[in-house]
Amino acid sequence: MRFFRVIIILIFVPFVSFAGDGVFEVSAGIAYSRSNYTGDNFSWSKRIGASFGYHLSQFSEIELAFQDVYTVTQIAGFENTTFHDQVYSINWVQSLLPKSFAIQPYVKLGVGQLNRDATGTYGFGVASPPTLVDSVTAILGAGLRIYITRTFAIRAEAASYLTGGSISTWKDNVATTVGLSYLF
Repeated sequence: MRFFRVIIILIFVPFVSFAGDGVFEVSAGIAYSRSNYTGDNFSWSKRIGASFGYHLSQFSEIELAFQDVYTVTQIAGFENTTFHDQVYSINWVQSLLPKSFAIQPYVKLGVGQLNRDATGTYGFGVASPPTLVDSVTAILGAGLRIYITRTFAIRAEAASYLTGGSISTWKDNVATTVGLSYLF
């Protein structure tokens, strides 16, 4: 029994260290992608995000985040749609290495509110997308902070917005962003 206590302490002590507590982080990121198909057929997506976090320790952070996403798809005869998504979320960010490392990987888990406005049409008499969708979504992600100085970092992240909180939908809404963080 004592052996298991020692193992548990060795596993969890680094995650409850308060050497880095009380630090705030402000981040902003962007992403843009475009796919050109044949002729005038294309799809593009623009994503802008911001977050405000409070580091409880060197390893743990609570983050409030906002994402604003536009996606336009035009495929002649099949689809002409525009989606505007806004995601408000609260996330737990768990760093895998302390801030003393210049490169700091992390994982993210959270819950958010997805607000979607959609316009457009689908071909062959298929109904247009729902004009308004408001739903709760789970957030699962991983990222990397690369510290330029002790207070500035480049932040790269991949996150999935899990429709209805279902892990099986992780591939449906994967987003990558690159941005800057300021810690104070």
